[in-house]
Amino acid sequence: MQSSPFVLTEPIPAPETAEDALLSLMMALGRRMRQRQPGDAIDYSAFPILKLLTHQGPMRLSALAQVLGLDASTVSRHARQLEDKGLLERTEDPDDGRASRVAVSEHGSSCLAQGFETRRHVVATALEGFTADERETLRALLQRLVESLLTHPDSPTDLPTHPQETSA
Repeated sequence: MQSSPFVLTEPIPAPETAEDALLSLMMALGRRMRQRQPGDAIDYSAFPILKLLTHQGPMRLSALAQVLGLDASTVSRHARQLEDKGLLERTEDPDDGRASRVAVSEHGSSCLAQGFETRRHVVATALEGFTADERETLRALLQRLVESLLTHPDSPTDLPTHPQETSA
């Protein structure tokens, strides 16, 4: 017996704040983006590494881990899997012959582009009811938010462990 997909029957309550709305969006969008899509050649978990290397060029794994905010062993494991699938290429670091850098292979670039195109279609479908002006406003606001998140000086590691322990 095949089970049918779960469908929400109750309306989702509207978030009370912009912050709550964004968190809800991130969870819903994350769930949709992680779902396997027709034609997927790679798992969505590979996208952040491939996308970063596409924009930044070859990097050492330690630098990649730092930028992604992940443990070096996690990035190393993912990179090894991506390399085994022909999505990454490893080259000698020109600054230090003992070290290596990873870069996106031609096959990796192609798979990443296809994966993003498929997911872009998912998002475009969700935006079909928006006017051109609404879409442009949303694009501009989201870009501002992305820039703020990427350039804000406070990261979770900069915050006090116990806010009540801040000095007066």
